[in-house]
Amino acid sequence: MRRGYRAAWHVTNALFTVLLVRRIRGKEFIPKEGGFIVACNHISFWDAPLIGDAIPREVYFLAKEELFKNRVFAWLIRSLNAIPIRRGLVDPRGVKTALEAIFLGKGLVMFPEGGRVRDGALKPALPGVGLLSVKAGAPVLPAYIEGSDTIKRAILRLTHINIVFGEPYFPPRDEQGSANKKLYRAVGDEVMRRIAELKARLESEA
Repeated sequence: MRRGYRAAWHVTNALFTVLLVRRIRGKEFIPKEGGFIVACNHISFWDAPLIGDAIPREVYFLAKEELFKNRVFAWLIRSLNAIPIRRGLVDPRGVKTALEAIFLGKGLVMFPEGGRVRDGALKPALPGVGLLSVKAGAPVLPAYIEGSDTIKRAILRLTHINIVFGEPYFPPRDEQGSANKKLYRAVGDEVMRRIAELKARLESEA
């Protein structure tokens, strides 16, 4: 980890440990080296810092472009490895930066549904997770987070945060050698299926 990222990670870890009850499972599936992608459901602003803190490696985050409008906040999240991405559009610059991070052996946290889903239902993945994983040849680590949308209740110890990581998924290679939207959709569908399995596992344990 870079020194600045390591310091921020230790600070957030200490704060979350004091303020929240977190149950993190599946950390053994996090690759110890090499580039990878974490694909997680998205229900709250707190998802990115909570997922990042649960990973003991330096990771980058895809973040919607609108978050970078405020210069001070943009500086802060860029210093914590946030990469701006335009939602709903092909964003060559954002894709290039994300791929560079993976090629450098870093992790990339992204939310394949493309935005927060406040009712908790899982939506189909946008093509981004398939595109990035196929082009990078990187494994996708499915993740499911629960309870981050009730952070005040969690601080009051009325609920807790669940984070579950699943086994890495290795997408098929693109034999066409060019944009393959069908393959990207298939990879996205498989990633969401695996996230749904993690959700079902948590619900069966409740």
